[in-house]
Amino acid sequence: MAEFLEKELDEPLLSEGSDNSDDDDGGLGGMYADIDQQMLKSVLEEVDEFYIQQRVLLMEAITCGCVEQKNIYDIYDKTTMKKILIVREESGAVNRVCCNPNHSLFAEFYSVDESGAEMGAPVMTMEREGCDCGSPCPKPFIGCWACGEGCSHKAMLYQGDFSEAAKPGNMKGAMRDKAALLGATVQPITGGGFTPVLQIMERDGDDNEEPKLVQFSAMKGPTLFGGCSELCVDSVFGISKATDDMGVDEIKTLNIGDFAEIQKHKPDTFVGALREAMTDSDMYSVSFKEKETSVKQKANVMASMILIDYMFFERDNDMIRSDYDGTTITCCNCFCYGCICPCFIYISHHSG
Repeated sequence: MAEFLEKELDEPLLSEGSDNSDDDDGGLGGMYADIDQQMLKSVLEEVDEFYIQQRVLLMEAITCGCVEQKNIYDIYDKTTMKKILIVREESGAVNRVCCNPNHSLFAEFYSVDESGAEMGAPVMTMEREGCDCGSPCPKPFIGCWACGEGCSHKAMLYQGDFSEAAKPGNMKGAMRDKAALLGATVQPITGGGFTPVLQIMERDGDDNEEPKLVQFSAMKGPTLFGGCSELCVDSVFGISKATDDMGVDEIKTLNIGDFAEIQKHKPDTFVGALREAMTDSDMYSVSFKEKETSVKQKANVMASMILIDYMFFERDNDMIRSDYDGTTITCCNCFCYGCICPCFIYISHHSG
C-alpha cells in the first residue's frame, strides 16, 4: 500500500515539454511524468485522516535534552492505523545541541513496506533553514520577533532526496532544487501578531528555471499553548483555503479549519502524561475536510505539521525545570509576533 516509486537522483524530475499540469490525477502537480501516480494515491490521495506519533528518544529523555537526538515521526492512516510513512530528521550534531529547536534541518519522508519498515531513499524532503553555529547561519534571529527574513520561519518541500554533500541551511535562502520543488510553508512578517499564522504554498506551473509558488491555504494556531496546558487541552491549528493575494489581516477573517485541521493531542493516560512531561515526544492528527484535495497539497500540509512541531513544541523541559536556586513551572506559552513567551511560576529553594 505505502509505496512510492524509487527514483535515481540523476533522473529528470520533470518530463520535457510537460503540458499536463491541470490533469485531475491528484498528483504532485500533475507534471512529474516519472512518478507512478497509483503508488502516490495509495499513500496520500486515498487517505484523508493521518495520525502522527513522534518516537521517544531514550538518551534525550534521560539527559533532559542535553543530548539532543534527531527526531523521528511515524505517520499512520488514522482509519486503519497502518503505518504509511516515516519522517527522519537530518541535522548537524552541534547545531542540534546548541540551537535546538531553531536549527537548520532536513525532514526526510520515507515510504514503508507492508510490515511498516522503511524503504529506499526519501520520497520527499523538507528543509527548514534556521540558526546554526558558525557559517553559514541563514537565520540568526529565528524565533525572535518576526520582523524580517532572518527571523521568520520558512520550510521548503522538495520531491525526492538530496545528494550526500547537501547540508541543511547551506543554501542560505536560495532554492535548492528548482525542478523538484513542491511547495513551501512561510511565516509572514509579524508572524500573525498574537495569533500564529502560516501561509502554505504549492508549486504552480512547470517552469523549471523560475518555479512559482502560490498560496493555496493558510493556517492559524492558538495564542496559548505548551507548558502544563499540554496535559489538559489539545492544540488546534486550523487551515482554510486562501488565495495568493491574501495577507495576514484577510487570513484572520477566514473560516479557519474548513479545509484541514492539525491537532496536537493531549495525553489520555497517566503513562502518556509522563511521556509528555519528560520527553519531546508528541502525537498529532491531520484531517482534511476537502475530499478533492490534491496529493501535492496534502504533502505540503504534512510538511507544515512537521514545521509547527519544531516551532511550538520542541522546547526541552517545557513544563517544569529545576536547578539549585529554584523550580520553574511553565503554565503555558504565549505567542507574540513570532516570539514564544512563557507564562510561569517560580518557586525559590531558599527561604527568605
